[in-house]
Amino acid sequence: MDETELNIMKETLQNLKGSLVDLTEVPPSESKALLDNVSGNLEDVQDISIGRSFRVGWGPNGRFVRRSKKNVRPIYTSFVPRMSRISRASQRDIVKFHQVLIVSEEDIHTKERINKSLELIFERTTFEQEDDTPFVNETGLTFMDLISNFDTKTIDEHENLTWKLCHALWDDIQLLNEHYEKEIKDYRKARISKWFQISNELRMADHLKLSGYSDDNTDLIFAYLTSKQISKASLTAIKNRDFHLASLISQLYGNDFVKECMNNQLGHWKETEVNNLISPNYSKFFELLSGNVFATTKGLDWRTTISMQMWYGCSLNDPFDEALAAYEEARKSSENISKPFVWYNQPFSDCASDHWAYLDSDKQIFDLHYHLMKLSTDSTYSLEDALLPRSNHVAPLDYRVTWLLHYMIARVFHIRDFSNGGVTVDQTTLKFIFELETLGIWQWAVFIAMFINEPDVRKNVLFELLNRYVHQIPKEKVENFRNFAIKTMKLKEEWFSEAQEIFSKYKEVPGRKRKFSY
Repeated sequence: MDETELNIMKETLQNLKGSLVDLTEVPPSESKALLDNVSGNLEDVQDISIGRSFRVGWGPNGRFVRRSKKNVRPIYTSFVPRMSRISRASQRDIVKFHQVLIVSEEDIHTKERINKSLELIFERTTFEQEDDTPFVNETGLTFMDLISNFDTKTIDEHENLTWKLCHALWDDIQLLNEHYEKEIKDYRKARISKWFQISNELRMADHLKLSGYSDDNTDLIFAYLTSKQISKASLTAIKNRDFHLASLISQLYGNDFVKECMNNQLGHWKETEVNNLISPNYSKFFELLSGNVFATTKGLDWRTTISMQMWYGCSLNDPFDEALAAYEEARKSSENISKPFVWYNQPFSDCASDHWAYLDSDKQIFDLHYHLMKLSTDSTYSLEDALLPRSNHVAPLDYRVTWLLHYMIARVFHIRDFSNGGVTVDQTTLKFIFELETLGIWQWAVFIAMFINEPDVRKNVLFELLNRYVHQIPKEKVENFRNFAIKTMKLKEEWFSEAQEIFSKYKEVPGRKRKFSY
């Protein structure tokens, strides 16, 4: 400690204790008593010494290192789950290690999902080299390829629906004559309608639970109609010997003349106050027949509301855009219309726990499926808002689906890209690389680094990854990996040699010992 620092400490102690003690003249026998006397106040200024002596921070594989501080709550971050207050027994000199929680601890299929998706892309990718820096060329890939590649046991229901929705919205429609524009729109609408049927059928039990089971099965009939199962709804009415209702339901879908007639009938009933004599369940059927869908969807989820508007509210020839626009207008003007909140904030969500709920305390994040629908119908809709990780799943640092969707939407289909171009793209790629490193699959991190747009950044990231991990390759596999990376992925041979040389020098540092274990 030089004289300047000693004077600063003297002045600090004087301000804290009201008296100046010359530390250079304190006998060893009294030094402990002195330190005990001022230890409580040193807590207030210890940040100065910490700032001068502790520089670790982030470690390998997503580990965060910090020096503990007695009786001080740890800093909360968006990527470290909240922890209990550090006990008074914790000493200032203890170093704390934290493992970043990328996905929910209950998720056991994380690596399997990553392997399946990236293996598919790797098989369809070609590697090139420019100015000594490797890069990748994207090749043809469809959303149906992703759907076929995944096992439904390893991806959850929401992700499975995500890829099926993307297939409905954007995958090519194979027709003999590509000039039949109307037919293509009809096929596209039919795909979207089928997706809604699948999605809503999964929610039928929730809809029944919400409304209860009626003695005349009208709730069951309405539940069938939420997933466009008109035949089953009619058969249920026939079994209930309600033949008039069965006849009406059979004419429900896409018949504008029936809507007009039923609108006139409802108007007459309201004028004569006969509507007060009709049960609420039957009123819902008559409102549906008149095309007034939003009068019947209170309590239903937003997907069901949009789909019922498309089936029963819009004309048969209206595109999907009309149904989505009608829903947008309705939800902004009525509290009875469900908002498109993300799935884990829905009333019947089966999400076990949300470690990151404090990131969205108001629960206002919209669901990824809604964002994808908006992207397909609005050319000005922001891709940044659509691809936030929390719009898809609970974990804010799981960028797998975000990166895959951007890869497909921007690189393969060329539909939309981030507003500021390559900057956000590269940031997303780097976050995905961090995730792969944290999960211990650094080989895929090397592959994903090839997608970085900026050549210098791509080169530096690749070189750093090799420096950090090439020594982890088993000796018997080093040569095979080296040949594969150089010949297939076009990595520079010099990078491997330099990475191995750096690690060799690190091992030879005299007195280097590992004091802390992870």
